[in-house]
Order: sequence, then structure tokens, then C-alpha cells
Amino acid sequence: MDAGRRWALEAFGTYGPHIREQIAEMVKEEHEASLDAQEASGHRSNGVYGQFWRGILEKFELFGDLPGASLVRPGEAPYKLPVINGVALFPWRYAKSREAELATTPFGTSDARTAITTLRPQPVQEGLDLNLPDAGLTDEERDLLTTVQDVTKDSVVTSGRLALVAISSSPRGLFAVEWGEVEVNSAGFVEWTGSHESLLSLAPAKPVSMSPTGTFTAGDLPSKFPQTKTDEKAASSTDE
Repeated sequence: MDAGRRWALEAFGTYGPHIREQIAEMVKEEHEASLDAQEASGHRSNGVYGQFWRGILEKFELFGDLPGASLVRPGEAPYKLPVINGVALFPWRYAKSREAELATTPFGTSDARTAITTLRPQPVQEGLDLNLPDAGLTDEERDLLTTVQDVTKDSVVTSGRLALVAISSSPRGLFAVEWGEVEVNSAGFVEWTGSHESLLSLAPAKPVSMSPTGTFTAGDLPSKFPQTKTDEKAASSTDE
């Protein structure tokens, strides 16, 4: 098992690897949807794409339906975050360019942001595990999960844990999607507490960027409705 999958399992439990894969897909889908909305608006400003933050938070609410998860509102924020296995999960679009750095972008800029670092899981009502996705764990991963649960079942959580999904994007492209556990220092900036990884390689591979620069999605814009050879021939006849 790779290091990223192992961390997800240790941090979030049974559905950690599933959450990891879903995050990559959710961010990519929200980027595409926000890009389409921006293009459809015809606006010169990128304010429509700027609502990305709201859309991705709504998508993350689905994780609140997983066993052992709950949705918790940080302070007076107009949104709730999933807290899974005692770890809060927050998607943050911290930048809109490739040049911006997470380490120098202020995080603790509001009471809600400060509250995110101390979220606690709410009481979870036990229920039947119906219509849940297959966790897709191997025997090795199930053994690891059992070991982790045995070690942590008697521990007392004295401080909130925060897993951050750090996103840099704009209508020009999806530049960065990194995740891992973080802490907020006294200056209000986040610091990775251990290893973190890019999730871009896990996202479904199809071009969505309009970036004119050389990136992993660089190239001519694809047509939403690719023409077949028959269509091309018909079009050629019409032009003549």
C-alpha cells in the first residue's frame, strides 16, 4: 500500500482510502462546474468561478453520511464540515495562481477559521450501514486498521485534528490539490504536521483547463461535442 493510502486509513478509518479518491474527483468536478458557469455567465470578472468555495463545501457534506462521521458548524460559519474519526476535513481554495504558496497565505482570518482547528465530533446516532460504498480494503489494510483501532480506542482526544485539502485554481486551470494534517501556528498560517500529498494524479483524467501556459492540461480546448468523420464530411459539403 502506498503512503498516501496508508495515511488516509490511519486518519479516517475504514473509509479513509475512499475519502481520498472521492476528494480528488470532487475537486475536479467542482472546478469543471465552476468553469462552465463562469463561461456561461459571459462576465469579464471571475466572480462566478469565485463561488467554487461554496460548491466544494457542499460536496464535502456527503462525507457526513459515513459511519462514525458527523457534520459540525465551525462557529457562526454558513457551512458545516465533516468530522470523521475525530478529524475535521476542510477544503480551502487558498490561491488562484500557480505562484502562490500555502505557507505564506494567512489562514486564521476569521472566527470561523479559528474554530475549525478545534472542532469535535457530534454524537453519532447508530444506524444500519445501508447503501454504503465498498471500502475496497485489502487484507493487509484491514489488519492495519485493526491495529490502529486497538492502539487508539482508549486514548483521549485533547485537541482538534484538522485535515486540510489545499486547492489552488482559477478559470485558467486547476494548479494544486494537496492534503494532509495541519496545525495553525501563532501567526495564523498553516503548517503540515507530517507528510502530505498531491491528489491531482488521482483525479479522472480529462482536459478541462483553458490555461495558455504549459501545464498538465495544456493544449487546444476540446469541443464539448466532438465531430465524427461523417459530421466533418457533412460540414465540408455545406461550406462548399
